[in-house]
Order: sequence, then structure tokens, then C-alpha cells
Amino acid sequence: MPVPITQTAITGGRPAWSMSVGKYVCSLLLQAFIVIPCFSQAIGNWNFNNTTSGTGGTNNTVSIADFSAAIPTKAYNGSTVYYGEGGWPSGAPDLTAYLEFTITPNTGYQLDISNVVLTMRRSTTGTAAGSGPTTWSLRSSVDGYASDLGSNSLTTTVQSFTVNLSSAFLMRPTGVTFRLYGYNSVVTSGGLNRLVMDNVTINGIGTVLPLTFTGVQALRNNDKTISLKWQMANVGGGNVFNVERSLNGTDFTTLNRFTQTENQSTGSYQYNDNQAPGNAPAIYYRIKINEPSGWTYFSWLVKVNNNNAKQLVINYANLTGQSLVTSLQVSEKGSYMLSVVTMNGVELQHQPFELDAGVHVITTTLPSLSHGTYILKLVGKEGLSSKKFVW
Repeated sequence: MPVPITQTAITGGRPAWSMSVGKYVCSLLLQAFIVIPCFSQAIGNWNFNNTTSGTGGTNNTVSIADFSAAIPTKAYNGSTVYYGEGGWPSGAPDLTAYLEFTITPNTGYQLDISNVVLTMRRSTTGTAAGSGPTTWSLRSSVDGYASDLGSNSLTTTVQSFTVNLSSAFLMRPTGVTFRLYGYNSVVTSGGLNRLVMDNVTINGIGTVLPLTFTGVQALRNNDKTISLKWQMANVGGGNVFNVERSLNGTDFTTLNRFTQTENQSTGSYQYNDNQAPGNAPAIYYRIKINEPSGWTYFSWLVKVNNNNAKQLVINYANLTGQSLVTSLQVSEKGSYMLSVVTMNGVELQHQPFELDAGVHVITTTLPSLSHGTYILKLVGKEGLSSKKFVW
């Protein structure tokens, strides 16, 4: 039976080289066309009825929503609205003067945020034109508050503004903080420089983080035993693991099957193939996972070259987005260097690895490359192996 090795906290999102079948079709289509998650609903709300606390969704939490220290006066009006008075600039936005609120997914979940709805006005004090900021803009921590997500004018009448968000707000495994800036403030005779908040709503969905393969290795112990190891993130209880072997890379036989009993953010597993055919030129392994929902995931293929057991071998180099997924076979435990080189010999990138003897599927982030042919080189004590790939 496979044996779980370690369990730790999640450290990141989906690597580019994991592969799922059929899942998140809705989100992917929306990224391409409309960027509003399916079944969007309120996942954060602040009504400011005598409180700055908000209400989160089933799979997320929210912070309080309050004005920054640059706004000296904060108070409720009639227990139904909340205002920040003073500090609003008469010209361009002051990046220290804002209302701030944050939404954060629960552990094991991600957020698809579709829009933010802001219900607010400027102060009705002073002459008929009112007082306070006449313009607002909304920014977020996604780009370090560098650009406006939306902007519009404010009047003394309560208005609701919907700020639709881009695909940058889909599949967010960490929290997002929003800042609402008021500016171009005008204070009329007898008026007060106030921005008045009635309600803030964040719409979207919270979904389980996608199952992810973070590493796969096949390590030969002797002529008949190969240890298959793999590492995963966001493993759900009820998932069925299938360890599969093939001699041609196409037709697979299930060697072992087991069911994950509980949810875990990360896990490491191992299965020893004690009947590995040593006379076959190559042996292929993969992990197939069946979720209770019916979705199926596959790891990348791990190919063990029996005829080249004493040599460095680059089995394949596949591009996935900005990442290069590489299968490396090494015959000795030690230090290795993986490099990306142009066709005329200029080294663009290199990365050291400490590898055990066996096959390792690894992923590396590539620099920005122009389209063309490049060479991947692996150097170690056994010599050098290289393989061309096309960007």
C-alpha cells in the first residue's frame, strides 16, 4: 500500500504542469469571454448598521471595513450609514485616504470574485450642492493599488455602483484587499467634508482549491524494485488514487488502488513496484485520481529507461504557459545543473538541483523568450544530456 509521508500547510497554488480533465470548465470559459464566475452570489457584505464588521460567505471570511488614519472623524448617522469626515483631498486621490475592506478564502478554498457593489453618497450638509468628495475610485492589492478598477461621480443622493472585475480576480488562493478613495472634494458653506457609506457587497463564489501534483519521482532500488513517489496539494477525502504502469506509454495497468480518507492541504505518497520488468527497454508510470464528483486527474508520465540506467537522460521537455516541465533520469545521487541555452550557445538560465538516482519530473519558470528553438542541458557527474524544445 502507498504510505503517506508528510503533511504540511499549503504553500502555493496550482503549478502549470498539473493536469485535470473536465474541471473548472465554467471558470475557464468565463476568463476567455465574460469573467463573471458561474453561480455568482454575495460572498462579502457590510451594511454599516452600527458596525464596521461584515458578513462573509460559506467558504471565506471578511475583515472590518473602515476608513484609514488619514480620515480623522468616523461615525454612524442614524445607525444605518457610516461616514468618514475630513481628510478627503480637493484634487487628485490621496493614497493615504481611503475606506479599506478585505476578503479572504478559508483554508483549502479559492475565490472567484466577479464584482464589487458600492452604495454611497457625499454629505448633504451645506448648500444644496452638498459637500465632500465628488469623485471616487476603487483599487486593490492585486496590483499593489496601482490602477483604478472603477471610478465615478458622487452626489448627495445614495447611489449603487457596480465594479466588474477582470480575470485577475478569479481563482484567488489568498485574500484581496480593496481600497475606496474619495477625492475632488468640495465643501460648500456650512458643509462637512464627508464620504457616506450605506453598503458594500462583494459577489462571486468560493470553491475548493484544485487538486495539484507538485512532484513525481521514480527511484530504482534494484533490478526489480522501483519506488514511485509523488507530492500533492489540496487532496480531498474520498479521492481514489490509481498507480498505473505501462511498457509502451499508452496501455496502462493498475498496480495499486487506495482511497484518501481525509482532506489535507498537502501530502506525500510512495508506492514500491516490486515486480518492475527489468528486461523492458522502458517503463512508464503515472498516477490517476478519481474524485467523488466524477472528475479525473492524471500526473505527468514518468519514464524509466532501463537501457540507459547509467546515463543522464532528458526524457521530455514540455512547455506549459511560462513553465517548462522536464523529465530527468539520473543514475547517481548528487548535484545537477539544468540550463536553457540558445541555438548559438548563449546561456539564458540555469538552475541547480540535488537529485536522487532515478527519474524526476520537475517544473521551472522560463524567462521571457522570443519564439524559436532552444536547447535544454542537464549536467552532472555522469556527463551531459541535451534536448531541443520550441517556444
